[in-house]
Amino acid sequence: MSKGFWEQMKGFPTWQLTLICLIRLGEPMVFTSIFAYIFFMIQDFGIAKNASEIATYAGYLSASFAICQFLFSVQYAQASVKFGRKPVLLFGVMGTAVSSILFGFSSSFSMALVARSLMGALNGNIAVMRVAIGEIAVEKKHQNMAFTALSVMWGIGSIIGPLIGSSPWLTRPGKTKEQLIEVVSYSDFVKRHPYAMSNIVLAGYLFLSFVLGFLFLEETADKFKNRKDYGLVIGDWIFLKLGLEVPKRPWDRALDLEQPHEREELIHPTAIYAAVGGSEEEEGEESDEDIDNALVSRRFGNAARRRYSSEQLGPVTDGHSVSTNVSQSFTKEVFTIPVIQSVLSNFLLCFHTVLYSEFLPVLLASQLLVDKLVFPFTIVGGFGWQTNDIGALLSSTGIIGSIAVIFLFPVLDHHFRSITILRLSYALVPIAYAIIPYFLFTTHDYNSSNSEWLSKGLLYVTSMIISASVSVSFPTTMILVHRASPEKHRALINGSSLSLNSLARGISPIIFGHFMTWCNEHEMGSVPWVILGMLALICLVQSFYMDDYDDDEDDE
Repeated sequence: MSKGFWEQMKGFPTWQLTLICLIRLGEPMVFTSIFAYIFFMIQDFGIAKNASEIATYAGYLSASFAICQFLFSVQYAQASVKFGRKPVLLFGVMGTAVSSILFGFSSSFSMALVARSLMGALNGNIAVMRVAIGEIAVEKKHQNMAFTALSVMWGIGSIIGPLIGSSPWLTRPGKTKEQLIEVVSYSDFVKRHPYAMSNIVLAGYLFLSFVLGFLFLEETADKFKNRKDYGLVIGDWIFLKLGLEVPKRPWDRALDLEQPHEREELIHPTAIYAAVGGSEEEEGEESDEDIDNALVSRRFGNAARRRYSSEQLGPVTDGHSVSTNVSQSFTKEVFTIPVIQSVLSNFLLCFHTVLYSEFLPVLLASQLLVDKLVFPFTIVGGFGWQTNDIGALLSSTGIIGSIAVIFLFPVLDHHFRSITILRLSYALVPIAYAIIPYFLFTTHDYNSSNSEWLSKGLLYVTSMIISASVSVSFPTTMILVHRASPEKHRALINGSSLSLNSLARGISPIIFGHFMTWCNEHEMGSVPWVILGMLALICLVQSFYMDDYDDDEDDE
């Protein structure tokens, strides 16, 4: 890293961003790990009458998570306003861990559906994370790096998750009733519960991130920064035992206000009230409890003003108090045209990317039916890949996505406006989606003159292009939503944006799953992917109706 970079990052709470990113990492690991085995898991449940119906049931599992997340995400955002960001984040982590274990031990499709639904209901973290990132990245020069970090975590999680889900040490599809033998060894356990160990490993990581967050993550909401955090108290004690320095906490500074030799020098409550803009005549409006809480040393009158105003009026910025009791409602003041356009772009992006992520593994795992393939319109079945092949592809594309966010996005951000980056990242995706099923005609089994690596190579290249494009798109849309949102309404807007994204992830897999099953039964397997390309094209067109919505503040 250059010296200029470190100078720019001076004063930025990098440790807090790291902890938020570690918490964020768990969700994509859990979400993407099932892609490697979802086809085989549904097959093992025996609920699908034929291979074509597996896409339908995979859509149900995906939709159950998203619909429940849609129903609860706004409530989590509002809960973070009422109780603070940290408690909501930690609750979401534990909820995801418990649900993951339940999903891994599912012995029927119904149980798996309940577990996925519970996972969606208990995890509304991403909206709260976006708000928390905005609260620690208060300077524009830090925002791109901070929001990009969330996308980097998704990319890394997309690498680790499929590797865990496809590992033969953890996941062994093909369970039959004869294999439900008494557990006497690890191998027997995996045979009996072929999808449990991968989820146990993921839950272990989530529990670790919970512990780290509880001990070391600071509250980011101004309203709750002065509240005593017993997790941080324990974490600071651990740091002190390790010989590390710890910062002075707000509750420690409050105790310092009342030193023994200064306790007699108390000022009248009237002076405290006047310090925050009141008058002596208005003193009677204060309750006895407020007056008692306001008694502090004269020497620390300014500290009293800051503390009093932060608890009653909100954080003080540039000498002006900002109300923390802002009415959070769905009004034109909150959802302005720039906000609506930015949230809509995020919605459309999520709509088509979740379909690609959910149903590409189904296409890869479906049986290769060479005899039924007739170029260009008759397409049925898939590539016949195994779990480890699917996991390798998903992990490789995840690596490319992370590289794109870490190295490509900063270069683009340096030379182009955010809206231009968004349009560039949308450009290649429609074509890439539409050509994927036609790679079936490049397989060696279909035409012996084709190299054995040709279809696999084309799938890798196309998937990497999609991954790189989408990985750049997501942080860009997050930045545009953040900049378009009024600061006092960002929690509600981010919660609503996540809720809409969850709605997209809820309705699209159900509709698309049924549609893909119908198309396969009628030997029109290319049609769903062409339509998916058209959805991505609509997303591209919509971006040309947007602007950057920059607040034109100069970087310091």
